[in-house]
Amino acid sequence: MGVVAETAQRVSVMYAGQQVEEQSVDGLFAAPRHPYTAALLEALPERSIGRRRLATIPGVVPGIDDRPAGCLFNPRCGYVQERCRREQPLLVADPTGRLARCHFPLNEQPATAEAVAS
Repeated sequence: MGVVAETAQRVSVMYAGQQVEEQSVDGLFAAPRHPYTAALLEALPERSIGRRRLATIPGVVPGIDDRPAGCLFNPRCGYVQERCRREQPLLVADPTGRLARCHFPLNEQPATAEAVAS
């Protein structure tokens, strides 16, 4: 991720073979919009100072034959809501051109009981 931060201008994040986010490198590191991107960034060693262990993402990446209904990341997402389990989200741009494949992009969603419990 350090090489990406120093060499790229725009970053695309993939999960299970599907693009889930794209935005400027500065924007991505400062304010990720997809929960998977945020979880990846939380697992960086430099963000774990003061913790005993690196942050991890629970669960496993789905295989080609065991895709969940709805959002591919929903079984592992700390912000999952019922809509995420039913409907596959589209890759949508916000007014500034940042792309996210999420029904409830970060910084735009209300906190839920499930998100707080995670």
